[in-house]
Amino acid sequence: MKVLKSSILVIVMFVSTIAFAQDRELTEQQQTQFKEQLEQYYEKLDLSEEQKPKFEDITKKYVLQMKALKTSTKGRFAKYREYKSIVGSKNKEMKTLLSAEQYKVYKNTQKEIQKKMKERRENRN
Repeated sequence: MKVLKSSILVIVMFVSTIAFAQDRELTEQQQTQFKEQLEQYYEKLDLSEEQKPKFEDITKKYVLQMKALKTSTKGRFAKYREYKSIVGSKNKEMKTLLSAEQYKVYKNTQKEIQKKMKERRENRN
């Protein structure tokens, strides 16, 4: 149960950090921050000019789903299952877009983000 709570909290925090992908509801500061995060991914993953717009589209698509999940009234377990489904779908799309090496870097980056969010959560307590 503790793992489930931790996972859900990490999910919510992750969604909060990338939720600014929805440009029409963003402040200028949030738009700038989102673009900076994308640029960091572009650099880390060494994305081609062809991959960049596709990567951004995939990211935005799933950010909107995560945002809807965050505000839903579903129970924790249902939210967790849906989160896993969303992440699985996103990873599947990313795997088809990215090379094997890029995908490995992408997954490692996701783990780093989760670890940082977990540390922030623990430091607040």
